[in-house]
Amino acid sequence: MKNFILFLVALVVTVQMTAQSQAETFIKEAQAYLAQKDYKQAQLSLQDAINDINNVLAQQISQSFPAEINGLKANEDNGNSTNTATMGMMGGGMTISKTYQHPTKKENSAEINIIANSPMMSMMSMYMNNPAVMGQGYKSIRVGTRRGILKSEMQDSYGDNGNSKQIRSTELQIPLTQTLITINLKGFATEADELAFAAKLDIEKLRVSLGE
Repeated sequence: MKNFILFLVALVVTVQMTAQSQAETFIKEAQAYLAQKDYKQAQLSLQDAINDINNVLAQQISQSFPAEINGLKANEDNGNSTNTATMGMMGGGMTISKTYQHPTKKENSAEINIIANSPMMSMMSMYMNNPAVMGQGYKSIRVGTRRGILKSEMQDSYGDNGNSKQIRSTELQIPLTQTLITINLKGFATEADELAFAAKLDIEKLRVSLGE
């Protein structure tokens, strides 16, 4: 337990905690509870510290995304990172989301969702080897050196004048070791355009930032 606390302290320094972070306070609490042999409270304080560190990491990763990708601009009002450390056991997890929107084409957008410690990860290896088991329309693709699963369909998109037109709606899933990246793309002309957007995210840089 003490070694784990030292690891958390080192991690706090590594991620350069902001003034708003309370991780150091939680770690000190855990050390005090350990001295009292109150291991349950020490565990809870450590979980709070991990949650806080996850939130800082999520914020850093979210802010590292490009401001613009192939003509789509990051929507800073909706581009956020959210800590969901109640996922799983000690260590929790986090989700990060970012939305991109074309400045003039309302129907052209992309939403990125990153889930660390995703419960879907245990199923992904089977899907990667045989996407057909996921159902009709899924296919195996590659983004850079990473393999993923893509499904596209045509759906109606309604403009401000009430007129509708058919656009591509695609879900692209890219698994890392413990993290699942899901990109929902709408209004792209072709699959090649969708994969070009995903490639600009620099999956390998994301992998390093996530510590995988």
